[in-house]
Amino acid sequence: MTDLTAGEFDRRTVLQTTAAAGILGVAGCLGGDERAALHVGSPWGIDRDPLESGYALRRVGITEALVGVSHDVEPTPSLATDWEQVTQTRWEFTLREGVTFHDGRQLDARTALPSLRRAASSNAFANVPVRSVEAVDDVTIAIETETPFAPLLAHMSRHEAVVLSPDALDDDPIEPIGTGPFVFDSLETGAELRARRNEEYHGTVPSVESVRYEVVEDDQTRRLKLENGELEMARILPQEFVADLEAADGIDVYTPTIPRLRFLTFDTQSAPFDDSRVRRAVTHGIDRAAITESVLEGIDDPVGEPIPPVMSSWADPDVDGPQYDPERADDLLSTAGWTTGSDGTRTNGDERLSVDCYTYDARSLPLIGEVLQSQLADIGIEFELAILEYGTMVDRISRDPFDAYLTSWNWHYPDPDRLTDLFHSAGALQHGWNNDRVDRLLEEARASFDPEIRRQKYHAVQSAVLDDVPIAVLTGYTNVIATSADVRGYDPHPAETQYGLEHVNLEGK
Repeated sequence: MTDLTAGEFDRRTVLQTTAAAGILGVAGCLGGDERAALHVGSPWGIDRDPLESGYALRRVGITEALVGVSHDVEPTPSLATDWEQVTQTRWEFTLREGVTFHDGRQLDARTALPSLRRAASSNAFANVPVRSVEAVDDVTIAIETETPFAPLLAHMSRHEAVVLSPDALDDDPIEPIGTGPFVFDSLETGAELRARRNEEYHGTVPSVESVRYEVVEDDQTRRLKLENGELEMARILPQEFVADLEAADGIDVYTPTIPRLRFLTFDTQSAPFDDSRVRRAVTHGIDRAAITESVLEGIDDPVGEPIPPVMSSWADPDVDGPQYDPERADDLLSTAGWTTGSDGTRTNGDERLSVDCYTYDARSLPLIGEVLQSQLADIGIEFELAILEYGTMVDRISRDPFDAYLTSWNWHYPDPDRLTDLFHSAGALQHGWNNDRVDRLLEEARASFDPEIRRQKYHAVQSAVLDDVPIAVLTGYTNVIATSADVRGYDPHPAETQYGLEHVNLEGK
């Protein structure tokens, strides 16, 4: 059997200013000692169903899955203490003993089955070939897959695969009765989640008595709430806030790099990006370092490859990503038949090289789009940016042909199988790219249990993507998190699967 332990996280940067300022006030509580309430502000919405927007339940610490994610972004024990691959298609998980749900029911194989079967049959697991989930005995669960499937452990760490009390699934709406260090107290959908300390937690019992997770969509409002003492933690702040927050008294700033990428996606089935020479010209016409310096304050890294460097055990240290080379871009466009017109925009016969790019109002993306507009104009591409609501953008690109869209994606589980979502012809990225060799490599990587063979295949996929450019990766992603200096013990998780609030204490409160 495999008994994994969590690794230590060497976070990229911690900018601290812990001057001895006055204690920040606290607004609101859940009962008990008001001074022991931790208030967290985030832009992300919340839902009580793990299959919907249930990631907040996992991050706050209400729910847990069989498998966790270590600070090295690797699968690690959680509700399962260990596991064994019995055959090519059968895995057996040994449950942690002495764990109770928040309603007092005991965690065992029988009580875990309903949640696991519900996740396995959901749309979220549509590309995970689970055949069956069964109880072997009181403490052992067997998961059988249709085909050999190496990334199963990583997928079992996802927030959709958390284990709830069977009684929770009978409620409408679902009551998130989990096993985590905090007990669900109340939820106002899209606005606020409240939880209290789980005194019977099987791991580290939290120091703070309660948590209030508040949805604060506006960046400036989250910052002001932190500075005014209405929050102890403000998450996902813009990079341009870092310098001022670093200089402020009584605030600590954390900037962990997470496995998320910003990138430009091309419609490879429609002109002009059905020509790979035009796609390659774009990627050589982009100055990624200038984007990170001008928009992201030099905090995020320029990245050109699709495996995030923070996933160090899978990233290719020798990869030579696309370089900023306007002359090469000019040559590619000229070879493709696009010549510079009198106004600087290239033409090919009666066609102007004018492209429409969709994006959505998510912090830095519109600003990055404006920089791209300027940079691509320098190589003769007219780049028109349309800022839409996210749902509207998704609807348009899934329904109609488009030129390009600018977005960011997170790696929600610790495995490069995420590349299947991105680049398999049956994937979700809507680029229309069909590459039989890449499809085969991705399928073979899923079926191999040899880490080195899988690594080689994913590196080959990455090389094919860099060569044919269905997307142009632009930057990595850094979370900017600011806390009151009274918050102690906080260690941001690089995969953002959990906040680790059970390890936090409020010094002096």
